[in-house]
Amino acid sequence: MILPPQAEPTRCDIPALHASIAAPSVLQRERQALYQLAAELLEPGNVQALDPDVIDSPMARHHIGEALAGRASFTRSQLVGISAVATDEPSRDEPSGAEGLRVAARPEANTLLAGALDMVAAELDRQRAASGQPELLTEADGARFTFAQRLLHEGLALARSVSPELIEDLLAHVALIGVVDTQRTGRLGSASPRTFPGLILLGSSRSSIEVAEALIHEGAHQKLFDLAITHDLLNDTSDRCAPFHPPWAEKKRRWPLEQTLAACHAYACLAKFAQDISMTLEAVGVDADSLLPVASARSEIIGDWLQDKSDYLGTDAHALLVGLLGRPMRTRCSAQNPANTLATDFIIDPGLQLRRCGSPNRVLVGRPSRPPQLYWVSEDAAALLEFLSHKPLNEIVDTFAQRWRISRLDAADRFNALLGDLCTSGVLTQRGNGGSNK
Repeated sequence: MILPPQAEPTRCDIPALHASIAAPSVLQRERQALYQLAAELLEPGNVQALDPDVIDSPMARHHIGEALAGRASFTRSQLVGISAVATDEPSRDEPSGAEGLRVAARPEANTLLAGALDMVAAELDRQRAASGQPELLTEADGARFTFAQRLLHEGLALARSVSPELIEDLLAHVALIGVVDTQRTGRLGSASPRTFPGLILLGSSRSSIEVAEALIHEGAHQKLFDLAITHDLLNDTSDRCAPFHPPWAEKKRRWPLEQTLAACHAYACLAKFAQDISMTLEAVGVDADSLLPVASARSEIIGDWLQDKSDYLGTDAHALLVGLLGRPMRTRCSAQNPANTLATDFIIDPGLQLRRCGSPNRVLVGRPSRPPQLYWVSEDAAALLEFLSHKPLNEIVDTFAQRWRISRLDAADRFNALLGDLCTSGVLTQRGNGGSNK
């Protein structure tokens, strides 16, 4: 299939849109702070900083995530770094898989990434597309792995020549790439196992354009994953949103809200890449299964649905969709007046941990429950939490009236809303409720 010229409006500057929410360096710092604090809360008393090879590792992030979800016990010694599966340098006789990217090359990768491969197997089985248990191509596969490495290098070079800013923005969130042996997995194109953040699994592609498309597609997912755990994409009502049915999929297929948002974002990135290709190259042959020819239309279809679900989305998701779709969100429920909380007695955990990561008006809060809970709050909310440990509410209102330079009456209303938000999120507990108000 020849990719035709794109007769559509110019797509927005997606890297600039991402940066308006969080610059790449800020997003990485916030993500690393989250995993560092999570490890400290999961193993009280051990505040040793996680090694850079570990804190970005999909295997380590998986282990921490499972412990935070209460599905596994946490053992710091079981945190596996990227170097356990990826060689530091390519052989002098072989091309690098991709400059700046780590590729799962060691034979141990099939064991250490077994959980991610099992997730791929389950999805392929659901699609009735599997032909065996997935395995990664590694150095042990000799010439086949060398060929896959070379094709990965060529695909990355193509993506960088066509959409340099976009691919660099997305791949900053990719820590590891594994190449799956498609002789054993049927028609796998690519995958981003959700519980292994930072990991991309690629099928044994047949061309550099397939690799480039897969890197854009899965890199977009990794970007959104990092935004989802550090910024305001979803809200406390998101899990009540009805699922989305993609009209091009089987009737039973349903996507929850976060997956739908991720799909809209990925299709928008693919549409931008397709537009760049049509402007850069006269004719590009793509496989019949390529999403590039349909990416723009699908992003619009999903975007229309998301606009109608705006009340279930956070403020950063609104900003993202407005930028991607080029039109404002349609509706939002009017804010309800919060109940008066000034006369309420609150329980604040004495072990609450606050981390300021250098980002304006954003503070990471860790609650040492079992399992621990992590929250992002404003600087005002963080200051309130600090004051609550040693000041009565009325005195704190006076302090905030001075801080905000407004009257005490106006400060009381604003303070009341701040308390209500902390209770709704679960950071604070009202005495007598017996637990979180989340």
